[in-house]
Amino acid sequence: MAIISIGNKIKKLRENRGIHLRTLAERVGVSPSFISQLENNKTSPSLVTLKNIADALGTTVSFLIGDEKKETETPVMKKEEWIFQQMGEGIKMFYLTFPDPYKQIEPLLFVMEKGASSGEKVYQHFGQEFVMVLNGKLEVTLAEKKYVIHSGDTIYFNSYIPHKFKNVHKEVTKVVWVDNPPTF
Repeated sequence: MAIISIGNKIKKLRENRGIHLRTLAERVGVSPSFISQLENNKTSPSLVTLKNIADALGTTVSFLIGDEKKETETPVMKKEEWIFQQMGEGIKMFYLTFPDPYKQIEPLLFVMEKGASSGEKVYQHFGQEFVMVLNGKLEVTLAEKKYVIHSGDTIYFNSYIPHKFKNVHKEVTKVVWVDNPPTF
């Protein structure tokens, strides 16, 4: 199976999203000629530039640098196979699916200590998010409005709305978080 180059993936995503080359360059903070050279595989980006490009295109670095989809023996992912990543102080994040550069959603499990949060600043990006609280309480701020989501409750929102979140429960809060497209 052929491997698609980073430049080809960037060009295809940019065109599929209707983003002009000059617009992408402005969002990333590079020249249009750099983007053109990159898309034509005449140069390679730094990791920081690649991350900025991925953010601007609403995808992930792993998608841009990953190989073509590899078939797995099973679509089932056992709990012991979950991939762990520390997401700042007091937040553990677990990937609930195998890596796949073509997946359209990224289901995650967040395990948050009391008071753990995404930070004081709000952030925004391309896509949508779905959250279900398994246990505990989660405060989600969308723009200026705060929502407290209790065990069993869900929230769905567009990721372009400035947002942040915090565990406001007296104990650990567990949350299933689904991003579309994958952002981690």
